[in-house]
Amino acid sequence: VGLVIFAAGHGSAKERYNMWAKEKVRYIADKVQRDPYNAQLQALLGDAYFKDGQNYEAEQHLKRALKLQPDFAEAHCNLAVIYHAQSRTTEAREHYERALSIDATLLEARAGLGTLLCRNQRHAQGIRHLETVLVQDSGRVNARYNLGVAYHKIGDFKMAIGHLERVLEQRPNFPSGRGALAQANFGRGLKQLQAKRLPQALGFIEQALALDGTQADFHYGQGLAHLGLEEFEHAATDFAAAVEIESDHVPALHNLAMVFELIGREREAEPLYRRVLELTPHLKTIHAARNADYDERFLLK
Repeated sequence: VGLVIFAAGHGSAKERYNMWAKEKVRYIADKVQRDPYNAQLQALLGDAYFKDGQNYEAEQHLKRALKLQPDFAEAHCNLAVIYHAQSRTTEAREHYERALSIDATLLEARAGLGTLLCRNQRHAQGIRHLETVLVQDSGRVNARYNLGVAYHKIGDFKMAIGHLERVLEQRPNFPSGRGALAQANFGRGLKQLQAKRLPQALGFIEQALALDGTQADFHYGQGLAHLGLEEFEHAATDFAAAVEIESDHVPALHNLAMVFELIGREREAEPLYRRVLELTPHLKTIHAARNADYDERFLLK
């Protein structure tokens, strides 16, 4: 959410931030005490409390601001941000929409509403709001990240990749940026894998692994692409990497055993099939484990 400010850095820096936030609360509270019917001051105090982590007090002062000035768009937006952070979805949406009905140019409210809608599975509506925000201000990295994630959710991996790459260009250390881009590349790779466009699938999955090599499913997907291309040694390496990360990854164990048989390493395949049998009680025999089928459909569940 665009209005949320996160304290970061070493402990001393965080302490300085907290001291500054509390001092700001005291400073504005003094002004409010002298002028309690000033809606602007009430809203400023609510914002100061929010940044100090005191959500209840923030909510009360923003409500007072709105009682004094019902058409105060920024106060509606900031109250929506608090409700959004507390997962009070209906109230958050109501105040975002009220803010925009008063001031349609308020990008903080439009970005917040777009994010809220996307996170509540209303992707088409949310995407429209986020796209509008970026037309007006292309530098809003949080909005672009949320837009990229929304495109991923609806399966438009090409658009997701484009926006998430832009996020990392604008802010290389954006939290979760690399992970989200890795997942989008992997999603696009799976689509190519389904379509049997194996070299293309391999290219996208390799990009995913370059961004995040810790995901067992990425290595497994790469193994499937190599297997389809009959690059058995590479496939064995990929499946083994998946098992190294996730020792009970049944599809990787099974396919590693199968590849070992294909390349003449039958003695190494046998214990892997036995491990598959241990992990899948519905398969009653080694023969059943050997004949099980694990392909990209496992990754699409």
